[in-house]
Amino acid sequence: MPADVQDRRRAGTYTTSERLSRAWDKFSGYVFVAPGLIGLSLFFLFPLLFAFVMSMMSISLVNPDNAAFAGFDNYRDSFSDPTFIRSLWNTILYAVIQTPLQTILGLSLALLVQKSIRGIGIFRTLYYLPVVISMVVASVIWRIAYSPDAGLINSFLNLFGIPSQPFLASSSQALVSVAGMLAWKWVGFSMIIFLAGLQSIPQDVYEAARMDGASRWQQFRKMTLPLLKRTMLFVVVINTINSFKLFTPILLITGGGPNDSTTVLVYYVYKEAFHYYNLGTASAGAVVLFGLVLGVLLVQFRLFKTDVEY
Repeated sequence: MPADVQDRRRAGTYTTSERLSRAWDKFSGYVFVAPGLIGLSLFFLFPLLFAFVMSMMSISLVNPDNAAFAGFDNYRDSFSDPTFIRSLWNTILYAVIQTPLQTILGLSLALLVQKSIRGIGIFRTLYYLPVVISMVVASVIWRIAYSPDAGLINSFLNLFGIPSQPFLASSSQALVSVAGMLAWKWVGFSMIIFLAGLQSIPQDVYEAARMDGASRWQQFRKMTLPLLKRTMLFVVVINTINSFKLFTPILLITGGGPNDSTTVLVYYVYKEAFHYYNLGTASAGAVVLFGLVLGVLLVQFRLFKTDVEY
């Protein structure tokens, strides 16, 4: 940098062109960030604020002109509604089942297919294939497979002398059956993310561990898992969000039944808004769902915090 320019900067004096350049450097950052901020505001912040405002109103979908301020009445009515409490419990239970199941299965498959051997790409493709299948198609396929009379799963169980199970017709089995179906549907996504994380770990660390006499289990527990912590955080967060927004299989397969055993929060919000036309109650349910997801994610970010670099 020329000496005269350095002197002017130390003295705080700039030419017109230098002032314009400095102003553009500051302004250009906002220009590049603006599209993302606008999109975030239009499709997340504004709908969230609007939903909160709606949750404080007594408003009907068929007669919105008669809306009135209701305060926290919608929240009080929701928490006194047994169906809402059941949907809240079902949502939490489903997330508790699905998130660990997806994470463990995804990591297990990634460990199986991480080696670059002949034909391994075929298995990776087969494991990932359910992810690209439409949720509607997958729901219809599994509804047939779960049929208590002639379903594929019961036919397989009968081969081993196990009696046919009701699956979707049972209050105790329906939610677990939906979790099994969606584990098949999305486990390929978790596998791909874990596979990318495994392949990014330097092989030098494993060679050093083997030279020190570490067993495969010790390498996995002491090295692979800590180095995969950030990848695992991403997988757990995505699987958690997907678990809490469960809707399509419930709508197409169970309809929330039997006896509300598969009614989750999103399905509850849908029914309140478009079956009973209670937009205020539906919005209150949506706000509760957002708060629940936010709280769980904050805990997960805290638990998976790591300073490990590689």
